[in-house]
Amino acid sequence: MSNKPPLEEKLLRFDLPELYKQLAETFFSYNIHPYDIHGTVIKNKTGYDVTIRFSQSFSQSMKTQVSFEQAMNPDEEVIHFFQESAEKCKALLISDYYKMIKL
Repeated sequence: MSNKPPLEEKLLRFDLPELYKQLAETFFSYNIHPYDIHGTVIKNKTGYDVTIRFSQSFSQSMKTQVSFEQAMNPDEEVIHFFQESAEKCKALLISDYYKMIKL
């Protein structure tokens, strides 16, 4: 057995507030409320593994790796990831909405 402690997933909102602020602003520009997404981070040797979950039951996710510097000062690469995530989330929300009204 390994003596490594289990990786602890933490909420993006509390662990990296600057990164969460950028995430919320990006999703807000796509008219997506922060309650429609769930962001978590796991710290590793080179930075953080960021996971964004969305959809009706938060079953869809997108992941990326950010450095310690990017976590404190989100750059264009991070913003682009958030934009891709927001586009995918918006498409899924629209799809779910149309499925719901067809019932």
